[in-house]
Amino acid sequence: MVNRKQIFKSFTLILGIVVYLLAFVIVFDPGPFIKFGYPGIFAFNLIGPGIFLIPTLSRRFNVFWLALVTALGMAVNDCFSYLAGRNGDIVFKRGVRIKKVEAKIKRFGPLAIFGWALIPFPFDFIAVIAGYLEMPFWPFFLAMFLGRLIRFILMGSGIVAIWGRY
Repeated sequence: MVNRKQIFKSFTLILGIVVYLLAFVIVFDPGPFIKFGYPGIFAFNLIGPGIFLIPTLSRRFNVFWLALVTALGMAVNDCFSYLAGRNGDIVFKRGVRIKKVEAKIKRFGPLAIFGWALIPFPFDFIAVIAGYLEMPFWPFFLAMFLGRLIRFILMGSGIVAIWGRY
C-alpha cells in the first residue's frame, strides 16, 4: 500500500529540485519573460530570483505593479521551501544560528518573518525553518509577501527617484 504522505513528500522534493534547477537556467536571460509584461515577470519570479529585476525594470514599469508581481511570485516560490520544511525532509544542523532563528520565529511569529522579508536575505533558509516549526501557512505567507512588497516598492521607488525613468 502506498502512503499518501510519502508521495506528497516525494512530489514536493522533486518539484523543489526542478524549481531550483530552472532558476539557474533562466536567471541569465529573463528577456523571454519580460516581453509578456507583468504576467511574464510573475512567471519569472515563480522560478528565478526576481530581486535582480527590480533595479532595471522599475525604470520601465510601474513600480507598484512590478513590486506586487515580483513579491507574489517570489512568495509562491518560497512556499516550496516551507513545504519541504513542513514535511521534515530537510533539517539543518542545529547550530547557534539555527537556534537563534528558531527562537525568533517562536517568539515573534509572523512579525519575524515580515522583518526577514524586508531585507535581502536567503529566505529559503527561513521558510524551511518556519515549515518544520509548523508555523501556520497563511500568517507565514502574508508576512513574507507584505515584507517583500514593501521592500520592492521602496527599492523601485528609490531607483526611479535617483536615476529616473527610461
